[in-house]
Amino acid sequence: MTNFIRLLKLCAPHYKAMLLGTFLATITVLANVGLLAISGWFLASMAAAGIAGVQMNYFTPAGTIRFLAIVRTASRYAERLVTHNATFLLLSEIRVNVFSTLSKLNNVDLAMSRSADLVNRLQNDVDALDKFYLNILLPMLVALLSVPIIMLFMSAYNANVALICFTGIVLIGVVLPALLSAKLNKNSHKETQLSAQLRSELSDTLTGLRELSIYQARSQQLNKCDELSEQYNQQLFIRHKALANTDGLSLLIVQLAMLVSIVTIVPMVYTNTMANVELAMLSLFVLASFESVLQLPNAFIELPNVLKAADRLFTLEDKAANSSVKNSETLTQNIDTKGSALILKNIHYQYGDQKALNDVSFELKAQQKVAIVGRSGSGKTTLVNLLTGLWPLQQGSITLSNNGDPVNLHSLSNDTRANVINILAQQHHIFDGTLSENLRYAHPNATKEQMIEALTLAQLEPWFNDLKAGLKTRLGTGGRNVSQGQSRRIAIAQALLQNPAILVLDEPTEGLDNQSKQSVMHAMMQVMNKTSVLTITHDPALLEQMDNIIWLEDGKVVAQGLHKNLLSNYADYVSLTTRF
Repeated sequence: MTNFIRLLKLCAPHYKAMLLGTFLATITVLANVGLLAISGWFLASMAAAGIAGVQMNYFTPAGTIRFLAIVRTASRYAERLVTHNATFLLLSEIRVNVFSTLSKLNNVDLAMSRSADLVNRLQNDVDALDKFYLNILLPMLVALLSVPIIMLFMSAYNANVALICFTGIVLIGVVLPALLSAKLNKNSHKETQLSAQLRSELSDTLTGLRELSIYQARSQQLNKCDELSEQYNQQLFIRHKALANTDGLSLLIVQLAMLVSIVTIVPMVYTNTMANVELAMLSLFVLASFESVLQLPNAFIELPNVLKAADRLFTLEDKAANSSVKNSETLTQNIDTKGSALILKNIHYQYGDQKALNDVSFELKAQQKVAIVGRSGSGKTTLVNLLTGLWPLQQGSITLSNNGDPVNLHSLSNDTRANVINILAQQHHIFDGTLSENLRYAHPNATKEQMIEALTLAQLEPWFNDLKAGLKTRLGTGGRNVSQGQSRRIAIAQALLQNPAILVLDEPTEGLDNQSKQSVMHAMMQVMNKTSVLTITHDPALLEQMDNIIWLEDGKVVAQGLHKNLLSNYADYVSLTTRF
């Protein structure tokens, strides 16, 4: 019920369009009921008049029938336009809400979520919610409005027939949906879960298709996808079977209600308590009245799936809200970008029972260049994740000196932290936009002159001068129009524009040819002259430029010092950093 109310709140901005659609849908149902009832009375009256050889005024009922037919057609057309437009407006509202939620999630929540699962929530769960108004809320509102009006008119003719009709309406509109909702509630959770798992597995399969082919594991992975698909299809079959059974039961109830109504009316006609022509009118009146609730069973079949999809999306929203609360409680300070020193003291971190960092302590002074070296699994990536806030700090402290006053790094707001520490990852994402748009992600208000200066310092001037469109050059999806070395230097240009107090570099020269490597190193030297630098690298050329080197093994600091001193004192360090 909570998720249902939260969905109603999402509808609030577009309530006028939704209420108008409800009004038009109600008019359509009432016009159809009236049309069928009056048509039955008119045909029976004409037949009776013909048999009796008397004349009757057929202009008025014929005009009424034509009027109701026009109203039904016009209101149905208008209702389709309005309700579908309201559905699209609601869908837009939900999509914006979900994107806004994702943008507010902290790094930990994003890192702990599978990207395929987030995509599934963005697409599948959001698409499931587009049924909320049109297939669920609208039938409920139409039933609430039209049933009392229909019962009022029917009881004016015969209370017994109205009671019979009302009983059938309650069975179709209340009892049957309630039973279906209770039955399908567990299945809907499993269906949503299997849908998410299937999409995640398919995404992983497509992403890792090369590796699957290399290791001849495609059939195994495809079998796994087939099993999930079969389980998902079984859940769909259960829902569709329930839908088919519901349609059959609804039709049976409608026919029984009409039959019982006829049985009730016939004795009244026989005793002349009711006119014979009213038998046809009331019979068709009963038949048409069920149109007001025939969509309710289907609505309650869809409702559990919609609520489960909503629950997954609202879970993200609650996480974002908690992150915002925590973020609002953190400090927003202006850290001195030229005089901030980073001090790590007694840092411990572990994944389950496995220790990643064990009592790590060192200092990165202002304008100092420090490198971290170590074999795979030594804790380098974990350390970077702690510095950038990607992982929460478990034990120890990371502080910044701000003109002599220590500031806990994890007490800073996300915006302040981003201004203080910037990370240049080995895999840097280039957005499908222009060169200027990519640069302005780092500095939204950067001028043309500032962007060109940053590109020049990043050793991109020759490449930039050859671009016909200049800063308006599109870089392509994932930066496909630039080389790997150019992509790294664009990232360096972004770092120059942002001018953080501390820059973290993750294997900045890894995977580059010698020419690209030299260009990237020259560009990094420009950055290093302006900020404090902490870099993960095993490149001897970079290590020689460092003021201090932290050597990690098994999460512990083995040694630290200058590159040349470590080379002369530790044979293992030589094998770790020497490239043949």
